[in-house]
Amino acid sequence: MAFISGRFLLNTVVAEEGQIPFVEYIEVVVNCTTAEISISSLVLSNDTSLVCFHPDVNLDRAELLNALSVSVVFSREGSGLSFTFNNTDTATAKSLADSVKSSIQEAFGTSFTWNSTYTEDNYVFVVYEGNGKSDLPGYLEWLMGKCLAPDLGGFALTFTPMSEVENAFIVVTAFKDSGSYIWSYFMEVTYSTSMPAGSGTHKIDILSLLRVNSLSASEYASYDGWYLASSVSLVVLSNETVSYVSSEPDKANPPTQLRGWHINTVPPQPPIQLMAQFMFMDDPTVDRLSLTFSGLVIPEYPMLSSIIILMLAASAVVAVVKRFRR
Repeated sequence: MAFISGRFLLNTVVAEEGQIPFVEYIEVVVNCTTAEISISSLVLSNDTSLVCFHPDVNLDRAELLNALSVSVVFSREGSGLSFTFNNTDTATAKSLADSVKSSIQEAFGTSFTWNSTYTEDNYVFVVYEGNGKSDLPGYLEWLMGKCLAPDLGGFALTFTPMSEVENAFIVVTAFKDSGSYIWSYFMEVTYSTSMPAGSGTHKIDILSLLRVNSLSASEYASYDGWYLASSVSLVVLSNETVSYVSSEPDKANPPTQLRGWHINTVPPQPPIQLMAQFMFMDDPTVDRLSLTFSGLVIPEYPMLSSIIILMLAASAVVAVVKRFRR
């Protein structure tokens, strides 16, 4: 699951207050201790005409009153379905999830079998697993036709090319507060890749990772001509100090130049060594998007297999839920 940054939360507040009912977000996490890059592209809305869980699934059922989230995950290796409940014991949560599961199976064309029920931080998770999607891009195209507005554009245009990577997976989630039926929805495509080890400078080419030649913000992310709900974040994790070298476009220079990379000057919390955010502001398109940092990349720890990542993604939705409820 993608790291949810402060800027993402800020944009989400803007969306939830109704000024911009749509948020799109890309995050690149560079892990210098695994020589791994994880990239996620996500669209979020509380307007079902823009993003929805699936139009054939009724989420306003009594069984989901105390649910915090319902999430489905799809990869080539396997699929997952997870429910997160609050104020519910494990036996009741399992029973409630079972009663809703059949409608989700039918809507998403996937059969799920129960895997586990467990409690974490007073939340109850009910997790199911299913077979993978051998034609993941084809399944994603069908899914986008069901869950996204046809003219959404923007970051959603990165979904299909990203899904062509072998270890890619898709996440579709609905989430809300316990005791209400005010849902918000997001769709995300994520994959990971290796990077060259060694010292010196390392250029992270965002467009290459997204597998596109250019990136444009969605018109739905605009507020009075400012694309405030579109952003690209880069986070560098390391046991050693790293430093910013250069970027394309260049760094922003507030207050006269807001478009560009905003480098977090606050000392980060280890293992985060560098955080940067690209903001489109009043110009929705970029055809060069990269950041170069200096530091040591040594794979001290092995990368997780995609099936382990899939299992983590199915249960890690609570991290998103916690942050949105703050």
